[in-house]
Amino acid sequence: MKKNIKKLLSTLLYDKDYSQRRYSAEELAQYDERVIYPLIKALKDESPAVQDAATQSLIAIGTSEDEDRFLTNPGEFVTYMVIPLLREEEAYLRNTALLILAEIGSKAPVLIYQLLKDKDPDVRKFGLDLIAHIRNGFDGERIVPLLKDSNANVRAAAARAIGELRYEGAVSALIDSLNDEEWVTFYVLQALASLQAEEASDAIGELLLSSDSLLVKAEAIETLGKIGTQKVIAPLLKYYPVATKDEKKEIIKALIRAEAIPKEADIKEELISLIKERDWDEKTLALKGIRITNLIEAVPFMVEEAGKLDPSCFDYDEKIEIIQDTILNINSEDELIHLIEKDNLKYRAKAFVINILGKMRSRKAVPILLRFLKDIKRDIRIASAKALGDIGEKETVRHLVTSSVEDADVNVRKAAIVALGMIKAKEAYNPLLNLLEKETYPDVIEAIVNSLMEINEEKFLSKLESYKNEVKQALANTTSSMDILNRLLQCDSTEVRKSAVMALGRLTTDDAIAKLIELLSSDDKEIKKFAILALGEAKFCSDILLECLKDEDPWIRYSAVKAVRKGCGSEILIEKLTPLLDDPFPPVVIAVIKALGAIGSSEVYDILSSKKAHPDKDIREKIEEVLSRI
Repeated sequence: MKKNIKKLLSTLLYDKDYSQRRYSAEELAQYDERVIYPLIKALKDESPAVQDAATQSLIAIGTSEDEDRFLTNPGEFVTYMVIPLLREEEAYLRNTALLILAEIGSKAPVLIYQLLKDKDPDVRKFGLDLIAHIRNGFDGERIVPLLKDSNANVRAAAARAIGELRYEGAVSALIDSLNDEEWVTFYVLQALASLQAEEASDAIGELLLSSDSLLVKAEAIETLGKIGTQKVIAPLLKYYPVATKDEKKEIIKALIRAEAIPKEADIKEELISLIKERDWDEKTLALKGIRITNLIEAVPFMVEEAGKLDPSCFDYDEKIEIIQDTILNINSEDELIHLIEKDNLKYRAKAFVINILGKMRSRKAVPILLRFLKDIKRDIRIASAKALGDIGEKETVRHLVTSSVEDADVNVRKAAIVALGMIKAKEAYNPLLNLLEKETYPDVIEAIVNSLMEINEEKFLSKLESYKNEVKQALANTTSSMDILNRLLQCDSTEVRKSAVMALGRLTTDDAIAKLIELLSSDDKEIKKFAILALGEAKFCSDILLECLKDEDPWIRYSAVKAVRKGCGSEILIEKLTPLLDDPFPPVVIAVIKALGAIGSSEVYDILSSKKAHPDKDIREKIEEVLSRI
């Protein structure tokens, strides 16, 4: 309910307590035109808190869509009343006026346009700055004449506004302004860059040759780079011979951005210099240039940069991929082999080179990679095994089999096993099969199973029933075949059957879902429980799953809560899970609290609040924990 407006206005203007004045300023945001002038007076209050509250209330009134509350357009009214503040001597008031107008000016474009005709150049500039900020609803054509304003600051602001509005009709006028004062020219160039004005390329090139300003030259080069079409090549190359060292670097960057480096341009030193820069954006540009020019001489420097990257950094994979793609797209094979033959690379850089040689399937690299299979460093042995798998040469099989059996490190053995599967070497089948019976690490067993399936699936599956349970579980975890999973579901081992059931949830096909629904009728409660969980993994939601929430077995109910949380929408969850807050089995109740808490709505808050007096201490604590997060 609104408070008495007279009392609020009196408090705002005369109360000695600043907190009361601030409160009144905030409350007045809900009122009509009558409060605008008092709020503007409050902008001069001695308290910054009151000033801020008045500012926010004026913005709220000026942007209000509640037409019934006002007799006139509130945006226009506030704009009209605030504009005089632009003439105040105190900088704070001018800045506050700009802040308010920037938020509401789109509601009163006519009044903002009037600022452009003001006698005071500062006010004209303020108007242009506002248009540049607001953008929406303003016409660039009305700004073009101000490129010839008598005041340089106004001309610069006009160029900036045209660029922000992306007004292409001003390109010719902007070109004519390229010979203005340094600061104006700077903003003209920025506007031409925003407009991607390739027709200005020649004029900008002439400016490069004629200007004495380092600032203007730097911006001109950057502008040509942002325009980025074939038309910028000639102006940039024409200036290149007389450019300073720093300018040459910028020209190279501009040419790279334009993807237009002429074959005759000798820019090797500049590109290598860029790759050594600390800034990653600079390195990325250099990599792009190296790719365009097929600069093989840069390979050692790229490898060195890759070796310096920290694998624990969040953007490591992204950066490594950029360097790797660059090397893969130039004729780098011989240079890479030369680098690792010298054997003076640090291990990260060496592993990086080995990985790339694998990706390019370098047959030339096979002899040295076989030697690296016995390297003292584990990571080099792993990288070499993976690379040999990528290359796929049959002559490497014997060596990979030896590594898969004899290497002291399990990760190297696994890499060699995977490589054998990639090569699909028949002569590796029996050694891998023998290894399968001895291996104890689950991930290595999975790798062996996958490789044996790659080499000879039919032969491997023909003896499925004879394998140990760990092998069958590994097969369940990796296969996408319904036939194989159906065979595994017939095994005597409960653990194997459970793995097969969860695999059905991973498949999410119609046949897999149908099989899981069938398993809900199983007499084996463990299988039924895992079928429920698998349906949750498949994001499945139906009445048959929701019925499991009423099962007499508490662990079945618990599993059903976890499953429906993953598969069903918020409305269904609230409807079906709320009754289970009274379940006699505490783990079920706690699972329900977690599921509802993940929704986090006000409805959930009220539901959980009603159970804060639950007799179970753990449940009460869980409710309090979840409520604190909603």
